[in-house]
Amino acid sequence: MLEVLPETQDNLLAVRVSGELTNEDFDLYRELIWDRMKQYGAARLYYEMVNLSWVKPGAALENALFDLVHGRAYDRVAMVGEKIWQKWAANLISPVKKKGVRYFDLHERERAMRWVQTGEE
Repeated sequence: MLEVLPETQDNLLAVRVSGELTNEDFDLYRELIWDRMKQYGAARLYYEMVNLSWVKPGAALENALFDLVHGRAYDRVAMVGEKIWQKWAANLISPVKKKGVRYFDLHERERAMRWVQTGEE
């Protein structure tokens, strides 16, 4: 499930994902981030993962291709999670993002939001 958080504004997309991510969730995410990229030239992303149990492989592959093509249009990206594989995923995709990806543990969510909003911790 993809939930758009109230901090979403201007070129910042803030989302929380949980449970099972579907093709529809990824379609909505790509639409929302792409709209910001087109409007502002670059988009900041706060991506929080809570109780994430499954990501459909086809949807994840489509999303990875989107990131490869549009990675330079990302500004600050904060990934917040609770599992070691989420940290590994953040490190794996970091090189394709213009400013990389910073990973924060779930208990650091406020720090992550502050960093993605202002660039300061």
